[in-house]
Order: sequence, then C-alpha cells, then structure tokens
Amino acid sequence: MMNCPNCGAIMVWLNGSVLHDPPVKQYECRRCKLFVVKYQDGNYEVVPIEPEMQQQQ
Repeated sequence: MMNCPNCGAIMVWLNGSVLHDPPVKQYECRRCKLFVVKYQDGNYEVVPIEPEMQQQQ
C-alpha cells in the first residue's frame, strides 16, 4: 500500500496482488492523475498521467 506523495490518498496498485508481490511496484493516484513507480529500496519515481494514457485504460 502506498499513499500519494501529492495529496495523501491511497493509491491504486496496478501490477500486483495478495498472491503476486513484484519487487518494482506501480501505483496510480486517480485524484491527482499521477503514476508512481516504487523500487525495492524505497525510492520512487512520479510521472504525471497524460490525457492520451488515461483514455487507453
């Protein structure tokens, strides 16, 4: 579980589940329209979701 670094809301975990816990996790904040990649060492990268990317989902 990860909270959005911008607004604090709980983010949606995109690439994992209770049974599958990958080392690099991907999250999305639907409130701020941010995509976050969290690495094993605790560092994370924040990328704004572009309108074209939102329409594909």
